[in-house]
Amino acid sequence: MKIKQLLIILSIGLLTSYTFGQNEVDALRFSQYRWGGTARFLGAGGAFGAVGADFSALSTNPASIGLFKKNEISFTPLSFSIYRSDSRYNEEYTPSTLFKSNFSHFGAVFSIKNPGESKWKRTQFGIGFNQIMNFGNKFSIEGRSNGSTMALDFASRANGLLYDNFPREQYFAYQAYLIDPVHNTADNTEYIAPHAGKDFLQSSTVYTSGRVNELSFSFGGNYDDKLYLGATLGVPFLSYLEERKYKESDDLNVADQIQSFYVNDRLDVSSTGVNLKLGLLYQPVSFLRVGAAIHTPTLYKNIHDVLEREMVAILDTSNVVVNYTNDYNYQLITPMRYMGNLAFLILSRGFISAEYEYTDYSTMEMGSWGSNSYTFKEENKNIRESYQGTHSIRLGAEVYLVENFLVRGGFSYTSSPYKNNINDGSFTTGSIGVGFRGKVFFADFAFVISNQSQKYWLYNHEFVNPVEQQFKSQSIVGTIGWKL
Repeated sequence: MKIKQLLIILSIGLLTSYTFGQNEVDALRFSQYRWGGTARFLGAGGAFGAVGADFSALSTNPASIGLFKKNEISFTPLSFSIYRSDSRYNEEYTPSTLFKSNFSHFGAVFSIKNPGESKWKRTQFGIGFNQIMNFGNKFSIEGRSNGSTMALDFASRANGLLYDNFPREQYFAYQAYLIDPVHNTADNTEYIAPHAGKDFLQSSTVYTSGRVNELSFSFGGNYDDKLYLGATLGVPFLSYLEERKYKESDDLNVADQIQSFYVNDRLDVSSTGVNLKLGLLYQPVSFLRVGAAIHTPTLYKNIHDVLEREMVAILDTSNVVVNYTNDYNYQLITPMRYMGNLAFLILSRGFISAEYEYTDYSTMEMGSWGSNSYTFKEENKNIRESYQGTHSIRLGAEVYLVENFLVRGGFSYTSSPYKNNINDGSFTTGSIGVGFRGKVFFADFAFVISNQSQKYWLYNHEFVNPVEQQFKSQSIVGTIGWKL
């Protein structure tokens, strides 16, 4: 597929157009993970698959449950984040800040010593949840249009249609004088945007919230303190809310009839899925542990998608208002995930760990649900031609300063899921942390910084310049627990 076609997919599908729908961008949004959970896990960059004995690692390599030698309960009541976005549109810069807090993890693990002289020394069970994706974000955009207008997009979509066959958006644009017919006849199917070339003030604010919290049921075993096996049945609960406001204003009085118009959207999505994770760890010598894990695709059998839209135009003599709600159900199959784990154990003083993860987003698949007969053929084709595999690297380290106090640090990087550099999407994090580990009680704290950049189009990229965006977040996470 040509780069131009891929850009159209992005600008129509997600970031930009006034049209929400169930498309390939929704598939990517709900298939990506940002592993979360305990402060120890996050403080060490999430590179805990081969280290083990931490509940959050059960969502990456389930075999890490085999390292638990005592019963343990833990939870993360403190997870406070500051999200900062910087948007640059037509050389005008707009910052935005959002504060959020949430409860990101709870877990319990039971370690049972096997009777007799069997080399299967222990069996472990675990239940709880980890937050594996947080959708919290906010950004604002404001700038001069430089002659562009969303009306160009309205006109483009209206071309080839009779007025009587207009969808709601084109009907709104026609009634609001945002588009005009080329020929004033009943059989006209060509349209123009009469205010194209005028200098308007354009602005938009997008607020997103929600998360994917995965309920985990884990089982594992320890063979001779050398081989560790585990499996996790994951039940992710998906919730996503997006509120988007777009406005164009004729603040310089350069247009006829129209003073301003805006499009307000509220998109609410929810679903429950299921997946299976299998893992193993092997410790050939006392200072080295290696592992691997595979995650089956998550099946979201019934994604419930509700869009509420309000379109209002303020005219010189009247107003035009269109409101409607779309309610739709569909299903999604996310990609497989493959992981490799490595940990160097520094006696009983700490560790250095590394992980690699590969996820091929071109294998996502959308489908109909219930009585819906839509095939998603075009969306699945776009998935294969728009997305690619990503490579994630996670590095972590931890060391005891004194008997019960530790410090740790970590770094992670995930490459872009987009083909042909049509957009960015790479993601980096850095973290530091401290912890107290007593015989019964433990407490951990982490400070995590993340960075991501992307291009965002207010509507179809053929008619508007991209918005260059930088996203940064800073999070403080605290976990407490008990070994029983």
